[in-house]
Amino acid sequence: ERTTEAPSRRSCPKPPTPRTRIPTMAPERFNDVMPQPANPKYKLAVIEFKVPGAKNGGSDKGPNGHRIDTIPIANGIIKAGGSCDLVLYEHDKHDDFVKKVSDFDAVLVRINPGQLSQGTTEGTQERFDACMNDLLSKGKLVWSSPGVQKCMGAKDALVKIANMSCGLVDTFAYYEAKDLEEGFKKTMAFQPRVIKQNRGSAGEGIWLCWLEGKDYCENFGDASLEDDDKLKLMEMNDNHVEYHTVGEFIEFCVNGPTKKAGEWKSTFPGKYLAGGKKAGGQLVDQRLLSRIDEGEVRLLMVRDKLHTIIHKKPENGLSAVGGNSKYTYYEPGSSKFRALEAKFADKDVKQLQEALGIEKEPLPLLWTADFIPADGDTPGSTKYVIGEFNCSCVGISKFQAVTGGEKTLADVPDSDYYEASKLTDLMGATAVEILDEMHAPKNGSKDGAEESYGKNYS
Repeated sequence: ERTTEAPSRRSCPKPPTPRTRIPTMAPERFNDVMPQPANPKYKLAVIEFKVPGAKNGGSDKGPNGHRIDTIPIANGIIKAGGSCDLVLYEHDKHDDFVKKVSDFDAVLVRINPGQLSQGTTEGTQERFDACMNDLLSKGKLVWSSPGVQKCMGAKDALVKIANMSCGLVDTFAYYEAKDLEEGFKKTMAFQPRVIKQNRGSAGEGIWLCWLEGKDYCENFGDASLEDDDKLKLMEMNDNHVEYHTVGEFIEFCVNGPTKKAGEWKSTFPGKYLAGGKKAGGQLVDQRLLSRIDEGEVRLLMVRDKLHTIIHKKPENGLSAVGGNSKYTYYEPGSSKFRALEAKFADKDVKQLQEALGIEKEPLPLLWTADFIPADGDTPGSTKYVIGEFNCSCVGISKFQAVTGGEKTLADVPDSDYYEASKLTDLMGATAVEILDEMHAPKNGSKDGAEESYGKNYS
């Protein structure tokens, strides 16, 4: 039994000593480029471009002319021991630019696709690409190189990986009108399809296609559609639906909204094959996966390291692009996507460069692979199929969320800043790590790897 007797004076505890509360300090925040290291391991640069006449230099930038994620990327490199300059490419001062970038060990190109053709002299993109390829030939690094952007970023990359476990075997690319007409009429007669243009990044020119008023044939190749067969079409940028004949759809894809193509609601003008293959004119034809309404799963990669898994679930319609989806973020190792991570990040990435023909090029420093769920080989199982790669100036969403107006990096909330900085810090550390690997002695040589990266390093 407990006693309630008062304790003796000797046993009375001493009053506690007051403790001083030590304030928790947030990590230091940098809204400008940090001071450069006195003795940098390597010299790097982030290459930028301002569209002539455009507000801020483009809708991807703030009032200082920089993308919001540019300064954090540079600071990630500085934290890793490299120096990093921000270098502006000016199309009318090309020769000056060539001399300047020759001093760097590596460059990160942060120019949105198509911007070098806006308000510039003819051939600007070609001259810029030639400069980047020249750097590669001299043993410098370029992320992402013109070759990688062409082979990995173009939609016909999906044809090249068709026989990998992450691809679809019935994936076709069309570069000429006659091939589109012949191929699409055959694939569309068999099953619902997705037709994807090569240009654009917000779902424009990506069409979900269903046959209307006619049954699909039982086997691929049993039938071919006629021009007057009817289609139901949904464009992925805004989920709007249109009804057209097969002939009208093909006409729109080739020549745009002509009289022959009928009336179109799409705000984009078609003509997806314009310029031919060399200029990026192409359409890719894939099977429409029935579970597309479950959204897409994006793997955000830094070189060959998985950084984040993002599930983009459509809120209205079937498209997960154009702000029409709810984002849920997962760390690597998440039980929900463990099988996908093990298959793609741990295995398929190693085969990807060879399949795409870029085994002699560096993997992009920052890139994404977007997957659509499909029924697996066993009942109740799921496999994931790649619907798109993106390696051309991938945006860092928690920084870029404030872009396009009067806001700058200083307007990014602290929570978003520190979270997104984990990615840019990893990019910086990885860039320096790759340069370390490149310059390490090989085969007993005391010298670093001085030959072209594109010739001997993958």
